Amino acid sequence: MKARVQKATKNLSPKQMEKVFLKVAAYFNVLSEPSRLRIMYAVCSGEKSVSEVVEMCGSSQANVSRHLMALHKAGILLRRKEGVTVYYSIADNATVDICQSVCSKIAESIH
Repeated sequence: MKARVQKATKNLSPKQMEKVFLKVAAYFNVLSEPSRLRIMYAVCSGEKSVSEVVEMCGSSQANVSRHLMALHKAGILLRRKEGVTVYYSIADNATVDICQSVCSKIAESIH
């Protein structure tokens, strides 16, 4: 993993690296909301309609829709419309890996 980061950033200037850091911080900011993590947990097992996500998360449709849109805008979720039903799925498996890794670490510390 470290070699991958070094390869990707090897030829970047300090100014370009600052842009990378700002975008990474914005990316993690999207994931810093517990409701969005619940949604990621619901959707990581496969594509779900908005109503399925609402049911799984136990939140209002308006609240879930707002968070789904933020995750979609960040490029974390894909959005597909079929008739009047909107479906969401994972766009970025790297984000799922990050979330699962951190959740596992935290869950293990709770036991």
